[in-house]
Amino acid sequence: MNSSIFSRFLALTLILLVGCVNPRPASLEAAPYQVVMGSNTYGYPQSQMQLVSSIYGDRFEARHSRLIYPECMSGSLDVIEFSGYLDSSALTGLGSLLQNLKPCIRKNGIRLVTPVYMNSAQGDLMLGMQLGQWFKSQNLELIVTEGQQCQSACAVAFLGASYKRVQANGRVVLHFNGEIGRGFDCARSTDMMPLKNYLLSIKGSPSGQALYNQALTYCRNGKGWDLS
Repeated sequence: MNSSIFSRFLALTLILLVGCVNPRPASLEAAPYQVVMGSNTYGYPQSQMQLVSSIYGDRFEARHSRLIYPECMSGSLDVIEFSGYLDSSALTGLGSLLQNLKPCIRKNGIRLVTPVYMNSAQGDLMLGMQLGQWFKSQNLELIVTEGQQCQSACAVAFLGASYKRVQANGRVVLHFNGEIGRGFDCARSTDMMPLKNYLLSIKGSPSGQALYNQALTYCRNGKGWDLS
């Protein structure tokens, strides 16, 4: 009798042990992520993102997605991603995505800013100023997140944005070495005048002038002005 009870107890113990070493159900495993363009790991749960549209150019790519976001009365928050060279075709493509944004309004009537992730190391500086003016006038937040680089024209646009943020090890650098497509030749006042006028237009005076003077202190710095 005791032997029978012991055998049943041993069998039950083995069943419990086998259950402990079985793999976790798939539902408990980490959900796949949609990594933001240009980032290494930062992103959103794939199951909560819906692709609205995407654009691929010779030297850039951009994506418009919709994130499930219960705080918005529409139930979603639009997300824009850009990665690549900022030229005229890139600006046109990015502009077409921004024109189709669906606003996120909370129940209290407050509108949330639309996140725009930028990863761009080179580009046309004048176009960067145009983009900066756009970011200033629209309800957009320029974000440079983990692993992303925002340099040259992107950094110029970053200065103009009313809402901007750098996350983790993201970097924003404005170059003054005079190389084509990268920076300004700060040794020539005529080359620097567009930047000065731009800063005055987005910040006013004296804030724009103070920002310009600060920029000039990095004139001979080969590493540029790190705005991060």
